[in-house]
Amino acid sequence: MNYSFFGTCLNDYENFFGCLSSILEQTFLPKEIILVNSGNKNIEKEILKKIDTKHIKLIYISKKLNRVKSLNIALDKSTSKYSFRFDTRTRFSKKYAENALKLLNDKSLDISVIGGCPRIISESKNFEAQLCADIMQRRYLFFYPKHRDINYSGYSSSIYLGCFITNLLKEIRFNEKKALLSEDSLIINDFIEKGFKAYISSSIEVYYLCRSSFLNILKLFNTYGYCRANTIYISKKIFISKRHLYLFIILLFICFLLLKFSFLSLFLAPIFLLLFNLIGEFFYKGNLLKIYLPFYATLCQLSWILGFFWQPISIFKNKSTQSNFIS
Repeated sequence: MNYSFFGTCLNDYENFFGCLSSILEQTFLPKEIILVNSGNKNIEKEILKKIDTKHIKLIYISKKLNRVKSLNIALDKSTSKYSFRFDTRTRFSKKYAENALKLLNDKSLDISVIGGCPRIISESKNFEAQLCADIMQRRYLFFYPKHRDINYSGYSSSIYLGCFITNLLKEIRFNEKKALLSEDSLIINDFIEKGFKAYISSSIEVYYLCRSSFLNILKLFNTYGYCRANTIYISKKIFISKRHLYLFIILLFICFLLLKFSFLSLFLAPIFLLLFNLIGEFFYKGNLLKIYLPFYATLCQLSWILGFFWQPISIFKNKSTQSNFIS
């Protein structure tokens, strides 16, 4: 059972080498590591030094491209039966690959893609970095999707990064019609539409190194919203999962109630979001209740909404430089 790790990088080399270290600590090492470097620095020799004694082949490509195009170029170079995607901010548990391969070969599951829910880790110990990590690990911020529940094992419509059967992924490919896409959910949706199954397991432990600047978190959510709008435009599907449909009905109902009073009542919508987040924080099963977090979470959600509605406006621009790489 051979497999490859493939991914991209754009100048965040320190994060990449942190991810590489976790790849090299796998109980079952990959046949090859495929990196498309869209940054300014050549790090090929440094990588070769790290993997020198591991008997792993390096496929290194230096090309300035957006992320989805880079992923497909990396994918084309894979010669393994399975291809596991990495991100520079990802940290893998030692048995990540071993557990993923076992489940991919479990005939009772009949799956073609598998992954795990990302556990959020802080970049440093200062207040802002801890705040950002706390925000990202609150499921209520994302309206409780299954793929953000670290205890969930089962089929899913979205998977973080993903472990794929290579020939199927090469056939379906990451969508390149737009540079900014929710590529995780879109590629899984494309698999499901072809009749394949995607699965999340709590035994596949993967970690995400969170950004330490709240401003960058706001930018991230703004990009998330923009990507979601692009994904709807490309896939022609407003609701990729039933959860999206239920959320839409609830939000439509709230807007209808507010409009019954007056148009200006719509400006009260953020208060409803805040109340929802406050309730979510109260029932959060973490170590400590942090009453200030819902206020920051609401700002992130509003940033997402602005990004979502900015996409239809921005398509009328003649030129737009877009990249899926977010600082």
